[in-house]
Order: sequence, then structure tokens, then C-alpha cells
Amino acid sequence: MCLGFTGLIALLALTAPHAVAEPASLDAAEIYLDEEKGLVSARGNVEARADGRLLATERLTYDREKALLIVPGPLSLTERNGEKISASGAVIDNELEKGRFTDLRVTTETDGRMKAAEAARDGATLKLDNAAYTSCPECADPDRDPLWQIRASRITYDRAAQNVIYAHPRLEVYGLPIFYLPYMAHAGPEVEKRSGFLTPSLASSNDFGTAIDTPYFFNLAPNYDLTLTPRISDRQDPFITGAWRHLTGNGSYQLTGYAHRPRHRLAEDAAKELRGGIIGDGQFSRGDWSFGFALENASDDLFFRQYKISNAVRLTSNVSAHRRIGNHVINLEAFHFRETLNEEEASTVGAIMPRLTHHYDFAEPIFGGGLAMANRLTHRRRDQDVDETRLSSIIDWSWRHITQGGFVLAADNRLTLDAYDFTIKDGDASGDAARAIDDVLSANSAAFTLAYPLQRSAASNHQTLSPQLQLVLADAADDYRSIPHIDQSARDLTKSQLFQPLTPKDEASRVNIGIDHELVFKDRLSSRFFIGQSYNLSDESFDMRSGFGDDRSAMITEFALYGGALSLSQKARFSEDGGTLLRSDSKLGLAFDSFNLGLDHSFYERGQTASNTNNQLEEATGRLGWQMSRNWRLDASLRENFETQERVRADAAFTYEDDCTLLTVSFDRDYSQIGAIEPDTSINFTFTLKTIGN
Repeated sequence: MCLGFTGLIALLALTAPHAVAEPASLDAAEIYLDEEKGLVSARGNVEARADGRLLATERLTYDREKALLIVPGPLSLTERNGEKISASGAVIDNELEKGRFTDLRVTTETDGRMKAAEAARDGATLKLDNAAYTSCPECADPDRDPLWQIRASRITYDRAAQNVIYAHPRLEVYGLPIFYLPYMAHAGPEVEKRSGFLTPSLASSNDFGTAIDTPYFFNLAPNYDLTLTPRISDRQDPFITGAWRHLTGNGSYQLTGYAHRPRHRLAEDAAKELRGGIIGDGQFSRGDWSFGFALENASDDLFFRQYKISNAVRLTSNVSAHRRIGNHVINLEAFHFRETLNEEEASTVGAIMPRLTHHYDFAEPIFGGGLAMANRLTHRRRDQDVDETRLSSIIDWSWRHITQGGFVLAADNRLTLDAYDFTIKDGDASGDAARAIDDVLSANSAAFTLAYPLQRSAASNHQTLSPQLQLVLADAADDYRSIPHIDQSARDLTKSQLFQPLTPKDEASRVNIGIDHELVFKDRLSSRFFIGQSYNLSDESFDMRSGFGDDRSAMITEFALYGGALSLSQKARFSEDGGTLLRSDSKLGLAFDSFNLGLDHSFYERGQTASNTNNQLEEATGRLGWQMSRNWRLDASLRENFETQERVRADAAFTYEDDCTLLTVSFDRDYSQIGAIEPDTSINFTFTLKTIGN
């Protein structure tokens, strides 16, 4: 009996007398009913639906007695979550929930793909025989092997529990087997976080020999987790890294700890001595208050550097609290410092505890200018010598005006009041330092600035010339010379510091002159040049490194040029007469679509660096980046010390990345020798299968 509907969609309930309460439905161009055999045949754009699932094919037969759909040709089955199954044939129940498939392919929401010659489905469980899994994009030739796939005698995909389980899996790269396991499992595509192993990495270095990092992720709760990464090597006992993350109701924090019991090369004092470190930070808020902390400490000075975690020369830990009330801002902070390379000196600050700051901006102008006040209470603790407690108030007044003729006028005044109290540690202070106990000092500096920006526009370019003149008047700086370690103030002449007055206790009366020129040519080429100098009007003396001078300062210049792929910048400091180069920091870059080069050069004359006061320093770093193709990239850099004619560091990384794979092979050579740390070479290898390793 033909119920045919040609070019018309018909709907037929596929229910036998014993069918379930929620039947499937069938749409097709033609539907035939054989009442004698109890068969329903459908042809042409056939669509069967049940419980949110959709089966699409060109023809099928429905056995009403057995409640089975028999699909002899290609079909696609779409799940409620968007997951798709395609096959060359199938026998499925009328709820589209159970059945058997031939030449099955499954595509998950995260672009993972599974295929099998035979497969059976029972509700949420899909079992695939002689199967393979990959997340690589489909090749133009469907029979071609992808970059990687995991082939197994059976893959069990439990969609309810979101587990993918492999029996006798092997990893194949372009069809070539390279790794075998008797069993493997990973989370399904809908899992955002789950406990399990993350991508391992292989490495080789002088200290550890051949090593493997095998991170394991503990999904302890939706708002906190832990990742433990043991490094197993042939030359050392296991090195353990633990990373803890916690999202609280008021903020978040994270802590990373390291622990190792070293052998031979890595042992600082004696073998088997436990070494370790911790790094962390966090931010929280409660009501109008915000809180934060940063933690950085280790069992010994060179731990982070030797284990290639950080090259910081100072480890800093701090806690802070902040609140704003109208125009008032309150900050409470505490710091702990630890030098990792420099020996402890009498001037070294070990801790600042506490530092309480109150800042207030006056709402109404005072004498036409803005007025702000800052009050600060600070206690500095030193490992040696003198501890200091300081209460200071700073009152800043600033005024700006532009005349009708285009002149820019500015006036700034800063007044400081400082009360000091010192604790002299026995045997560590000189008589000169002891004189500074319990002292109240004040200082004031005023700056008057005149600028006259000149602009010129033409069809092909736009130029701006900005000469600037500033007079700074400061007094009472000599009173601060009796304060211990007051000469440790950071004075380092740059373009920004030339016209940005120092704090009054560090300031001296001076005249500052500078000219800034900017050119923009047809939006394709731009340049900027600055030259400036400071003239000392006081009897204040400055150290050579600061750049300031007893008569006049060093001459400072800045230059930048940008055009197409080219970028060039330089900051330089010359002697007073401009005849001798004292400092130079240059950067050259060439950036094309797939290729970039960079060269950094630094030169510091003797006495111009804090760490090399008696040595000239000249270094250069070259960088290369090459996007060799859509997937392949090479990055490399080389740093050399021209004074010692020695290399400092060399590294290179070769990376392959596509939608399903991330492969990195990196090389690092550190030529420096610091304390017990000898030059070291490291080679690292990471192979990540996306949707599995992550």
C-alpha cells in the first residue's frame, strides 16, 4: 500500500502497540506501508526524530514489530549536544538510542573525530572496534592518515560519564606507529576540568641529564585545584613542582612551590641538602577595601637561578591593603627583600614594615592650581647597620596655562616635611651616622616651565617642534646629608627625569633645556628626536652614574624611526660637552609578514652601571623569528658580551602547531658562571595532542 507523497513531506508516528511512550517520527518525500509484513519504507530526504535526536538518510525501512530502523545506505545522526555520527549503514531502534553501525565516524563538539569499521551503541555508550581517534582536521583525501591519530583495538566512548577509553592504543604519526600502551583513557569533549595527567615534556641538561616532567592535575573542587609535576631524571632525585590555584568568594590567589634534594652539581653545601622555593600572588576585596600579596622566597640565594625558574637579582614579598573614601586614599603595605647576587651592605634594606600612606586631592583649586597632600609613615629594617622610622608629609601644587599665542606655562611646587628616628645597631654605625638620631627636616622645590610647541603641516608631512625651558629652585637639601644612607637615592638622568623634578631632598637648583621634534611623513614614515641637558645652579655634588654634574649634566638624546617593516630607537647619554659617549641603548627591528629580525645593543662606560662600577659593559642581543609556513615557526636569539668576547646566552625554539597538535623542541645554552652555577645546556621536547593533553 502506497501512502506516497511526492515532493511533499509527510509525518507518520512510528509506534507499534508495544512502543515506548515517546515515539519517533518520520519525514520523507515518499512513504510506503506494507500492513501485511508490518514494514514502513521511506525514500527521499528521509528524517527520523526521537528525543531531540535527528537521523538523516535517503532511504530506510522501519520494522514495526521489532521497533527497528534498517538503514542500508549512508546516514548521519545528530545528538542533542551537536555531536554527529555518520556511517555507511546501521540498524537502530526507534528511539535512535541503540544499534549497530558499519564504517562509523563520530565528530565531537571540540572537533575530535573517531572512526571504526564496526561499532555498537547502547544508550550513552558507544563501542568502536578497530578504531582511531584524532582531532586533526579532515584531510582532502578521507583515506589519508592525519598528522597524528590514536589507533586501538577498541575505543569505548561513554558520553554520560564523558570518558574515552582505549584498549591497546598506539600513537601513529602519518600512519607510522611510534608509541604503544596497553591501556589509556582521557576525558570526553564536554569536560572542562578533570583530574588526570597533563602533557609530559622531555628535557636534557647538564644538571639533570635526561629528564621527563609528568604533570598531574587534581580537580579538587570547582574553585580550587592542584597540579603536581615531578621531574624524573637519571642524574638527580625527583624534583617536585606544585601549583595551587584557589578562587574564593572575595578574590583569588595562586601559589607555586618547588622542592628538591640535590646530588653533586646542584648541591650548594652538602649532598642531600633539601632545597626549595615558593612564588605566589593574590588579590581580594571586602567592602571598600582591597587586599593583595606577592610571595617570592627560596631556601638559598641561587635556587631560582640554578633551577631556571627566575633570574631576579632581588626577591620581593609584600602584602598590601587599599581603600578610597571620596578624595582620600589609604594604603597599608609591608615588604621583605632578599638580594640574590649582591653581598649584603650596610645600606641594604631587608624589610619595610609598615608603610602607611594617606593621599588627599583637594576638590577646589588653590591659587588657580590643583593641590594634593600625601602623608606616609615608613619603618625600614636593615640586616645590618641602621633601622629607620620616617614620618613625612608631601604637599604638591601644580598649575597649567596656555596663552593665546600658544605658549604653555606651568608651575609646580613640592614641600616635604620629614621626621626621622633611627635605631643604631651596636658596632655597626659610625659617629657621623649616629648624629642623625631624632631629626625633623624640611625641603622645598619649585619648578617653572615654559614650552612653545610649533607645528607645520604640508601635503606630504606633519612636523612638531617643541622647545622647553625649566627653572628648578630647591633649598635645604644640605640638611639631609646627615641622614644615614640618604645618598642611596636613585638619581638617573633620562628624558622623563629631566623635566620631572625629583623629591626636594634629592633635588638641586638647576635649569633644564630640551628640544623635541616629531615628523610624520604620509602616514608611512615617522621619526622623533629629543636632546636635552641640565645646568646645576647649586653647590650640590652628584655621582657620575646619576648623569647630573657639578656644573652641567650629561647630554641626553632619544631617537626613534618607524617606517613600514623598519623600527629603530636609541637612548644615549653623552659627556657634558657631547664629545664622549657614556651610555647607549639601541633597538633595531625588521618585521615582515612571516619573518622578523631584531638587534639590541647596550653600551655603558665605566662608572655608569650600579653593578659594574669599575668595568665597561657592552652587550648585543640578536633575535630571529621565522614563520616558515602556516604551521612551522622558528625563534632564536643570541646574546654576547663584547667586552669579554664571550657569549652570555643562546636559545632557539622550533615549533609546529595546527588545530590538533603542538610540538616544541627548544635549546637553551647559558654561558654565565655565577657562584656554584656553571654554564648549562638544556634541550626540551613537548608534544601536545590537543583535546587530550590539555
